[in-house]
Amino acid sequence: MTIRPDAFDGELRIVAASATTWALTAPLRWIGTKGDSFTVPEAFVTDFATVPRVLVWKTLPYGPYTRAAVLHDWLLTQLAEWQAQVDRGGGMAGQDWPTAEPPANSRDCDGIFRRVMEDLGVSWLTRWQMWAAVRLAACFNSRREYGRQFAKDAPAVLGLMLLSAPFVLPGMVGVTISLALSWPFTRTARARAGAS
Repeated sequence: MTIRPDAFDGELRIVAASATTWALTAPLRWIGTKGDSFTVPEAFVTDFATVPRVLVWKTLPYGPYTRAAVLHDWLLTQLAEWQAQVDRGGGMAGQDWPTAEPPANSRDCDGIFRRVMEDLGVSWLTRWQMWAAVRLAACFNSRREYGRQFAKDAPAVLGLMLLSAPFVLPGMVGVTISLALSWPFTRTARARAGAS
């Protein structure tokens, strides 16, 4: 694993925005090897890597990939804002139609995520599994329609899912059973807390 130390021009600086989100206190700039770079602005709010509850045992929302996840969140936010303007038929800066493209389309956002994880020294398996997860999630998110192009990546995503299934499914089943069994107790505790 090779870490590219010049991939970012600084460290991630954050402050808690809520119990599960964080706001940047300084811009975060990634400089790619292909002449591309992106700057996540100060005050951008992120939840780091969005991981379903049944998979937190395997992948935490933070780790060596945190800066990649923050950049990915920002790119997707920009894409969603652009898509919302297109859907409204309104343009950027008072134009009748958006004249500027988003920083990256849906497929490119996920590819950049994987490239940045490589720059950060994230293991091959972890970065490809996380890439496959976000590519699959793009299929179910209407805000990621622009440039989704999932058919191009479907064989790789499905192959990674099949390779990962024997390792991931037992843990997911265990967590699901645990959550199901604890649900009545959690619900009761929340009701008591609300009554106080």
